[in-house]
Formats: sequence, C-alpha cells, structure tokens
Amino acid sequence: MIHEALPLFPVYVVDFIGALLMVVFSLIAFFYARRLTILQPKSVLWTYMFWFSMALVALAVSRGVGHTVRFVLLYAGLPTLWKTIAPFSGGLNTITFTSVAVLTFYYSNVRDVIDRVKHDAEALYEANIRLQKAQEALRKLNQNLEQMVEERTRELRQSEKKFRGLFEGSKDMIFFCNKDHVVEDINPSGVELLGFKTRDEVVGRPFKEFFKDEKQWETFRDEICQKGHIIDSEADLKRPDGSVRNVILTISVMKDENGAIKGCEGIGKDITKMKQVTESLIQSEKMASVGQLAAGVAHEINTPLGIILGYAQLLEEECEDNKEAMESLQIIEKQTKICKRIVGDLLKFSRSSSDSEISMVDINECINEVLAVTEHSLNMDRIYINKNLSDRLPGIKGKKEKLRQVIVNLLNNAHHAIEKEGIIGIWTEYDQEADEVRVIIGDTGTGIPPEIQSKIFDPFFTTKSVGKGTGLGLSVSFGIIKDHGGYIEAQSPPKEKRFRDAGMETVMIIHLPAHPEKNETN
Repeated sequence: MIHEALPLFPVYVVDFIGALLMVVFSLIAFFYARRLTILQPKSVLWTYMFWFSMALVALAVSRGVGHTVRFVLLYAGLPTLWKTIAPFSGGLNTITFTSVAVLTFYYSNVRDVIDRVKHDAEALYEANIRLQKAQEALRKLNQNLEQMVEERTRELRQSEKKFRGLFEGSKDMIFFCNKDHVVEDINPSGVELLGFKTRDEVVGRPFKEFFKDEKQWETFRDEICQKGHIIDSEADLKRPDGSVRNVILTISVMKDENGAIKGCEGIGKDITKMKQVTESLIQSEKMASVGQLAAGVAHEINTPLGIILGYAQLLEEECEDNKEAMESLQIIEKQTKICKRIVGDLLKFSRSSSDSEISMVDINECINEVLAVTEHSLNMDRIYINKNLSDRLPGIKGKKEKLRQVIVNLLNNAHHAIEKEGIIGIWTEYDQEADEVRVIIGDTGTGIPPEIQSKIFDPFFTTKSVGKGTGLGLSVSFGIIKDHGGYIEAQSPPKEKRFRDAGMETVMIIHLPAHPEKNETN
C-alpha cells in the first residue's frame, strides 16, 4: 500500500528564500565592511570584519547556488545529474563554512589584539598628553628661564654700572693686580696719584715700581703672601717727576674657585697733605710750648741785663781817662746789647708784637722792597736772584713789617747756606684749590740733612758757626707766619721737579691764606 507523501514545495520555497536572503544580507554586510575598511584602512577590526563578511558571502553564494541548482535539476527530472554535482557543491559549502568557522574562532584573538592595540593606543594617548603637558611646562620654564636670565643680566649690568661708577668716581686709588703683582686695572684717581696722565701708562707695570723704597715693597709683599691682606699700612710711592706721595694702602688677595691665588685688589688713600698738616700742627704745638717758656726766660733775663748795661755805661763815664778799663767796659756793653737783642728775639718768637697795623698786603711788593735792600750784598758774594713772581695774586691780610722780616730771615738763611756763588730762587703763586698764596724761597746751597729737618724751627737751633747767628731766625719767622694763619714748610731736596730743575737744593714754602676778596687783582 502506497502512502501519500506530504508536499515538499513549501519547504523548498522557504529554503530557497532563506538562501537568497542569506546571500543578500551577506552582501550587505560585505558592503558595509568594505566601506568601513576604506574609511579606516588601518583598523584591525574592520579588516577582520571585511574578510569575515567575504567568507559569509562565499558561504551564502555557495549554499544558495547549490540549493537553487538542486531544485532546478530535481524539478527538471534530472536527479542523476544532481547526484553527480552534489558532492562538489557539498565540498564547496564545507570549505566556505570551515572558512567562516575558522574566522569565527579567530575573533577572540582579534579581539585580544584589538584590546591590546586599544590599550597601547590609550597609553600612547596618555603619554602624548603627558608629553604635551611636559612640553608646555618646558616652554613656560624656558620662557621663565629667559626672563630670569634677562633679569639677572639686567641686575648684573646695574651692579657693574654701580661698581664702575664707584671705581671711576672714587677719589681714592683703586687698583687690581695679577698673581705676579702686575697692575691690570686702575681708576683715574690712582693714575693721577701716581703722577701719570693715562691709564695705559700704569697698566702692565709691576706694582713695586711705584715704591720709593724697594725694601718696603718686599715687606708688603711678604705680608700679603702670609696673611692674605694688609690693612691701613703706610707707604711712600714715588712719581715720575721725583716727588713722593704718602699713601695708606689696604690690599687683599683674590682667589679662584679652586682656592688658588689669582691676584690682588687694593685701595690707596693719599695722606700727603694730611701728614704735612699734622706735622705742622705738631710743630705749632711745640713752638707754642717753647714760646711760653721763652717768654718767661726772656723777662727774667731782661732785667739783670738792663742793670748790667746801665752800670757799664755809668762806669764808662767815670773811666774815660783809663783806656784799658774803657775797652773792657765797651766789650761788656757790646755783649750785653747782643744779649738784649737775643732776649728781644725770644720775646718776638713767643708773641707777636703790635707795633704794626693789620692791613691788605701785596706780597710781591714786600719781596721787591726787601730785595731792594738786600740784593746788593748778595751780589757782592756773587749770589744772584731768580725771580718768578705771579702778576695776579690775591691780597693777604696781615702786618707788612712782620712779613718783610720773615722774607729777610729766609733770604739770610739762603745766603748763609750758599756762602758764595749761587742762586736764590723766589716764586709767588696762588693755589685756588687750597685758597692760599704761596711764597717759595729756594737756594743752591748744601741742603738740609734729613736728620735735622725736624729741628730747624726749634729756638736756638743753628748750623752756623759761632758769632754768625743765634738760631732764632726761623723760629721767629715760624711764629709770625702762624700769627697770620699760615705755616712754613721746608723741603730738602724739593719735591717738585720744577724747583729741582732750577738747581734748588732747599726750598722754604710759606703758605698764607688768601683774603676773601681774592678775585680783586692788584
């Protein structure tokens, strides 16, 4: 009995439609995968999906074509042909299905790769962000560094400007030497103090060349090497013109970063004028003390001398007929008058007399008046006067007679120093900076030995032979000039080259304050 079978057409139709839809959807998937691959060609995921969709298309086409051919051959009554083709269709389906399966199995690996790539990309992104931040921070730091360098450079420039201003404007000598004690730099005041005109004349010279005494330099050098400095040490520095400057030096060594000595730096203060004033003050105080003593002694001696002179003169009247007694009394009278003259000089030394009035004095006129009287006697000994009187001197307020006396005393001293055949030089000048008139009287005599220069203004000190002087001339002159507000300075040999060039061995310099109306010329 043959049972009637159910119709398979609906199944075939559904199978055919399913295969067709499978092809359509796989093609759509392939289309989108292809577009994603074009948009992001370096994406591993989209590349994987592209190949996976291709495998699906191959599987869908293989299965759909196989089913369609089977339906067509079966309905066409060619089942034998289908049986021949079926193994090939099944093999192709198996291959495509296996490809899809293999790609499916590799999805997890692809996913891991994608995750690792993503992780690396995120890490790279974060690193890039940190790098950008670091770059920004570096940029800001660089800007700040440039600003800091600029500010530091500006500060250094200002500091250097201040130092240079102090260095150039200081009235004291500032200098720098290398480790061999050769001058490397010096300020204008130092150049002027050392007697040069330009800095180049000083730079490159050994510092010891400026010392008057080489042993003094050696002492300085040894102390600097041992202690590393010297503080407020007095030195005598010589100048090209032969003059000497008294200087207080403070010197310190300079070291490099390794502690090695690379040179020294120092400051020098010129104390020449201060030393001269100090010596004058000391001399003034000494003269004042001696003057007080001399005044007392003079008064005590003057009375008995007057009595001796009076009685001697009375005896002369009574002994006119006794020639021998008369000669003895005349000697007593003469020597007593000499003693009274010495006492008078002592009184003049101790105090200024008021026998002349204070008035405006033309110092050149005083000198010419004195020379009119003394020049003849000087010429008799072949001593000639070299006059260099300034024609524009301010007036001096003082006693004309006393100033003439001082000039006479100084000319007499010069005469005795020369004795015969020589020159006496006389200069007058106005020092505007010190606001004083100077009278310089020099001679070509034997000079004053250094050991007695500090004693020449002492009362009764003299180098003249017995009977040629009392030793009060310079003391009296010193007192007169002091009463006029000035002082006398002795230089032997002279410090200024112009006096030495004129042949002077000794100069006596009278310093007198100029009158306030100094702009009025005589």
